[in-house]
Amino acid sequence: MNNFSKLLMSSVLCAVCTVASAQQVNVKGIVKDATGETVIGASVMVKGTKTGTVTDFDGNFHVECAPGATLVISYIGYKTQEVKATNDMVVTLQEESNSLNEVVVTGYTSEKKADLTGSVAVVKMSDIADVPTGNVLSSLNGRVAGVNITTDGTPGGGNTGTLVRGTTTINNSSPLYVIDGVMTRDNVGSILSSNDVESIQVLKDASSAAIYGAQAANGVIIITTKRAKKGEVKIDFEGSLTAQTFTTNYDLLDANQWGDVYWQAYKNTYGTHPNSLIYGNGDKAKLNTTTPYFTGAKGQTYTAANTDWLDLMYKTALMQNYSLTLSRGGDNGASSLSVNWIDQDGMLKNTDYQRFNTRLTSDYQFLNNKVRVGESVAINYWTQHVAQGGIEEQLVKQHPAQPVYDSMGGYGGGYIDVFNDSPNPVRLQNNQKDNKHQYWRIFGNMYLEIEPIKNLTLRSNFGVNYYNEFSKTFVPSWNEGSRVVTTNELDSYHYHNLNWVWTNTANYQLNLGKHATSFLLGMESKKNTTEDLKGYGQGLTSEDPNYRYLNSITSVPNVNGFGSNYSMVSYFGKINYAYDSKYLLAFTIRRDASSRFGKNNNSGVFPSVSGGWRISSEKFMKNTRKWLDDLKLRASWGVNGNDEIDNEATYTKYLVSLSNASYNISGNNQNLAPGASKTYTGNPDLKWEQTKQLNLGFDATLLDQRLTVTFDYFDKRTTDMLYQPPYAGVLGEGGYSWTNCISMNNKGVEFVLGWRDRLNSGFSYDVSFNGSVYSNEITSLPDAIYYTFGGGMPGKSIVGHSFGSWMGYKTDGVFHTQAEVDEYNKKYDVQFGKPGVGRIKYLDVNNDGKITTDDQTWLGSDKPKFIGGLNLSASYKGFDLSLFFNGMVRDAWNNSKYYTDLFQCWNGNHSTRLLDAMNAWTEYEKTGVYNSNVPALTTLDSNNENRSSEFYIEDGSFIKLKTLTLGYTLPKYLLEKVNIRNARVYFQAQNLFTITGYTGADPEGLGYTYPLPRTFTFGLSVGF
Repeated sequence: MNNFSKLLMSSVLCAVCTVASAQQVNVKGIVKDATGETVIGASVMVKGTKTGTVTDFDGNFHVECAPGATLVISYIGYKTQEVKATNDMVVTLQEESNSLNEVVVTGYTSEKKADLTGSVAVVKMSDIADVPTGNVLSSLNGRVAGVNITTDGTPGGGNTGTLVRGTTTINNSSPLYVIDGVMTRDNVGSILSSNDVESIQVLKDASSAAIYGAQAANGVIIITTKRAKKGEVKIDFEGSLTAQTFTTNYDLLDANQWGDVYWQAYKNTYGTHPNSLIYGNGDKAKLNTTTPYFTGAKGQTYTAANTDWLDLMYKTALMQNYSLTLSRGGDNGASSLSVNWIDQDGMLKNTDYQRFNTRLTSDYQFLNNKVRVGESVAINYWTQHVAQGGIEEQLVKQHPAQPVYDSMGGYGGGYIDVFNDSPNPVRLQNNQKDNKHQYWRIFGNMYLEIEPIKNLTLRSNFGVNYYNEFSKTFVPSWNEGSRVVTTNELDSYHYHNLNWVWTNTANYQLNLGKHATSFLLGMESKKNTTEDLKGYGQGLTSEDPNYRYLNSITSVPNVNGFGSNYSMVSYFGKINYAYDSKYLLAFTIRRDASSRFGKNNNSGVFPSVSGGWRISSEKFMKNTRKWLDDLKLRASWGVNGNDEIDNEATYTKYLVSLSNASYNISGNNQNLAPGASKTYTGNPDLKWEQTKQLNLGFDATLLDQRLTVTFDYFDKRTTDMLYQPPYAGVLGEGGYSWTNCISMNNKGVEFVLGWRDRLNSGFSYDVSFNGSVYSNEITSLPDAIYYTFGGGMPGKSIVGHSFGSWMGYKTDGVFHTQAEVDEYNKKYDVQFGKPGVGRIKYLDVNNDGKITTDDQTWLGSDKPKFIGGLNLSASYKGFDLSLFFNGMVRDAWNNSKYYTDLFQCWNGNHSTRLLDAMNAWTEYEKTGVYNSNVPALTTLDSNNENRSSEFYIEDGSFIKLKTLTLGYTLPKYLLEKVNIRNARVYFQAQNLFTITGYTGADPEGLGYTYPLPRTFTFGLSVGF
């Protein structure tokens, strides 16, 4: 009986198992992203069970489940999908609009975006991938809230500048760049190609940046480069060809118009017409282009012409950019090699830039991934021909009747008649053609990472930044009409800099139920060594480029050199704590000791604290969950430092010199012995500039993550700013000394709004808008410079005004009638200026009934009041279109009006607005009303209109269509037939139009900068 029972029970169990087995199926599939790339490591779970797997290196998976079961597929950065299990599944994951699970590099570690408590901006690299540039930062202008990028059209992007949350200090306000863990303030374009950049994060508040202590007061920009991924074997090529065209707001007089204006100005001043070699002596100006106005010593003649200097010196120029990347990844390591070549001709005559850079990376793991090693080394070599200093201004003010060449092919010019003493800009720029500027840079790091126990990571990273520069500038002898210089000169310059940094960190993760804590401890040391050598001389025996060396000089030899060292040792720590991903806290502290400061204050401590509250997770918010996905409130406070001063600021310096410190020791009044003179007084009590910053903000996602909102308010207070005040002459030589003495306040708000959606038809679109509002104020000055610092005057300190504010006269347009002039003279005792019809009207600011120099006051500054950017993008069936607008609200000091609008101030070229002034004066003579806002024509500056006043201030606000991109990605099914992984072609245009009331060259780049070009680019990217 027992045996029968056992046999029966066994039969039943077998039957049950057979039925159960028959109900399980083996489901296979592949997971891809929206571009068709396979997704490695995606989670595939059977819903309602603990059964699951992850995708392999090719994106494949297989899992056992009941027929018709639901699979839950998820991966960081993508929307989780629930799909019905079928055979040979193909699942396409869609990227989340603003994934809270996104991992962000925050300094020596990384964190989930959802857990951030500081203000960190993440650059969307896909938005700038197509921008052809020698400096990746130049493409960020207007795209990141709180970041202001300034740039111009200089080939290579070498003049790109960055400010994070405005001006923090009167000294160097540029942020710290951290590239793969190596810190630098060098031009990013000279370190890496934009094609090598994987991600960019901007640490804006004190809490996120405090881990960098004394180097972080101006913000920190972290750049992570691309590396090969496990399981990948790829070849990627990108190439683009760009046409750069010259655009400007300037509309200048031609030579004939200049004569007409001159005749009217002279008549307005003296009541008659002038007598001119260039324009004759008739009732009307007549440009003489046949009779020479000067004959040189060799018989060469100089005859007036009608020269358009801007058209002559600027041309359409090409830029080529090619990049090739090879990458391979296996089970235990990966490596990649990339090369990039950029060849950019400048729009300005004889300017260009060529750069070759290559980068090698590798990452390997051992002992079951417990030990990891890797390196990244970039080698860059570039050359350039640069613009002559001040050439942009020279071209605006150059007289249009001046000839380019004389009759024998020499350079035209001459300080004669109506011609001023400005040199011929063609000669100046031709001098640059053979001048050499060559540069090398080796930049890289290597690391060792060990995980001795679970959740503990020990890392050692050593980085090197080596820079070498050689420049040779030659100025040949020259002849321009009556001006002759027979001596040539040569200046050679060699500079090299070595900077290394060694960082050691320990990172431990502790998770206990709903409690999640991470600990970071670190020690860092770095050293910077600089040395340069300069040589100068005149009278080279030959001007042939092959003989332009210092051993060829025959007179005025001068050689000097300089060396400097700087080092820092730091200790830091950070604790992050999260409870149920709802309550978040972070504490950071760093101690820096710098050789730049004296023994009394050579170290500083920089703490910070921040907190976050995911209020959307609270029970009382449950009624909002239908439309509110996530809402996190943030607050932070911290202290950062700034040590950007002279390396020897704490030392008293002496110069041994025969020319400046000699003495006749023998008393014979003949023989001099060199002596030492004090050039600088050291200050052993120097301490760090400190910036204390409060930040309040929130992050929100709404409507199924289609709408995102980020908002921040910040208040930065910088104290103990380093400055060298002037000293009284009674102190004697070497009285200059650095001191901590100035304070500044910088505050503002930043916001980012985004909307992203995908329609059932497959059409997807993205709209994002960011904006920043700032205010800047000097808050304290020492008594010795209280009224003189920043252009102040007695009784009018810059305290309470923005750094860089303008001092001058307030104005109320120009006088339009003689009655206005008479009333003005009757009302005021005019001691400054000479009122007249068409002249600038100065205001009585102090209300004393007088117009005097005491009426000068602060007029504002060009600090941006608002910076914004709007990005519109859409894609459909392989096509993608994007438009990016950037803009700014600010006042602008248009210094070009000195040349363009005031005939009496400059005997060179002017704006065609003076034609309006000429016509307005003709009408005034008939009607008695001068109907123009441009000052009337005159040859005498009797009204002091060359002085600083509101006349030069314009509304510098603008809106610019910065980039327009149209691309097409070829279908996968076509590419697979020829073994191509992906292929895309695109067209892009930059700086298409600008809406502005500014009358200078370009409101985006104030002053006389290398013009920003309007560009048209065709590009191709292919992956195998």
